[in-house]
Amino acid sequence: MNAPADIHDNPLGLDGFEFVEFTGPDPEALASLFTAMGFTHLANHRSKHVRRYTQGDINFLLNMEPTGQVADFRAAHGPSANAMAFRVKDAAKALQLAVERGAVPVEGKVGPMELNIPAIEGIGGANLYLVDKRGATTIYDVDFEPVPGATPDANSVGLHTLDHLTHNLMRGRMDHWAGYYERIFNFREIRYFDIEGQKTGLFSRAMTAPDDKIRIPLNESQDEHSQIEEFIKDYKGEGIQHLALATDD
Repeated sequence: MNAPADIHDNPLGLDGFEFVEFTGPDPEALASLFTAMGFTHLANHRSKHVRRYTQGDINFLLNMEPTGQVADFRAAHGPSANAMAFRVKDAAKALQLAVERGAVPVEGKVGPMELNIPAIEGIGGANLYLVDKRGATTIYDVDFEPVPGATPDANSVGLHTLDHLTHNLMRGRMDHWAGYYERIFNFREIRYFDIEGQKTGLFSRAMTAPDDKIRIPLNESQDEHSQIEEFIKDYKGEGIQHLALATDD
């Protein structure tokens, strides 16, 4: 299926980031970091070793499952973002369209009375989940149990939105990943940078979804000496390099 011509056409019904999922060999270090950043440990998954941390409209999941994609990802990359989720109008329809446009579906483990959240393969083997837009009941109401006494934003420092997250790419992979987001989701490039410093340089494409809420800059090194290349060597692959969180002050 060809990508839509209208840059504002939103074929998958995107409506912002739903969550970013993290893992690492020392989960308590990540938990302490989230708390220091003003997030509240609000809930725990009913059957999996997963915690939900919130602040404003930002959801971080800390996944400590000992097997499956997250365990493999943790072993390969150490502390990392092993998944992210886009909020969509209709998750089942979005998955169908994504696969028609070339996405590779991912099968996950679903427990009794739990939601089967569709996912496709994303950057560096990370899962990209497609989550139904929130209504009277959310995925957290179904799959998570509240932490007794925890209240949203009890620990807030004023962060309210995930503004963007970046992908650091191997050299020569910029067109591949730009094409991935354009073809499947109808992202568009809003800025292109060719930055050459005294010692190193980089290419960057700022990609934006048709909902104007999901923004993903793609970064690629021009040589072996940049911070991007250092990340790829230390991380052992492409992946989510940083998140930018919005605040009013």
